Amino acid sequence: MFVLISILLSLCILIALFQVSQHRQSVQQRKLDILILLRQILLLCRQHRSLTHQSITLPTLDNQHHALKDIEHQLVQISNQLIAVAHFDNKPVYRIFQQSLNKLRHDWQERSPARNQIIHGKAIRHCMFLMDDIVIAWLAESGRDELTEEYHMNWQIILDGMEILTQLRIAIENIHQPKGLQCVQGYCEKMKRKLNQLSLICPISLASPHSTQCVNELIQIIENKHKKIKSEHLYQLTTDLSLVLSQVYDQVLSDITQHLYLPLPELRLN
Repeated sequence: MFVLISILLSLCILIALFQVSQHRQSVQQRKLDILILLRQILLLCRQHRSLTHQSITLPTLDNQHHALKDIEHQLVQISNQLIAVAHFDNKPVYRIFQQSLNKLRHDWQERSPARNQIIHGKAIRHCMFLMDDIVIAWLAESGRDELTEEYHMNWQIILDGMEILTQLRIAIENIHQPKGLQCVQGYCEKMKRKLNQLSLICPISLASPHSTQCVNELIQIIENKHKKIKSEHLYQLTTDLSLVLSQVYDQVLSDITQHLYLPLPELRLN
């Protein structure tokens, strides 16, 4: 009888441990799935910003319509998936985010290039903040203090870079005003210093030809004080810099998820 009771207790303990393990794995998989969906949305927002900017600044281009419609359809589809995957308590957060995404496709033809950049920038930052929330909660549950500290440090540098990039975009609109170029050069200098910091976080990404070209462009703008710079050239530079920041953050995310659960699948950022 004693042996039978011991066996039954052991089986109950094993079943309980299995259920706890299954629940933990389910929670981790949900977090990973949400991060994957948010990464896809982040990429689509960048693509939508690029295509709408081209259409606003070069209205003679008619070949963007189908590509834009396809991106907008994907944004709706993936944001619906995001709401479906999210925990019940978090669904309102992602519904608000979906409303923010819906604004991207409404009346963009009436926007100025600067306004279009700012609206897309807000959606992109919103997306990255949601990703940050997921990672912070995941790290808190893991109890990995050293990993949490490292992530907070990296995130703050990336966040600072995002803020500088936003200010640079705003400054571009006034580049032809008195001291407008000087203001742009100041933000370019700040951005260059921030990229130097990011090179310590993700040396491989910052050593890429694309990142090196961005740094060289910043240096040329900073040093050539009397050179006339076209706004369109600067907007393209901010798009390229946004890609660099996205690549660095994506690498940070992948490192974190690999430590906590599984690495993120490869995503082609462009």
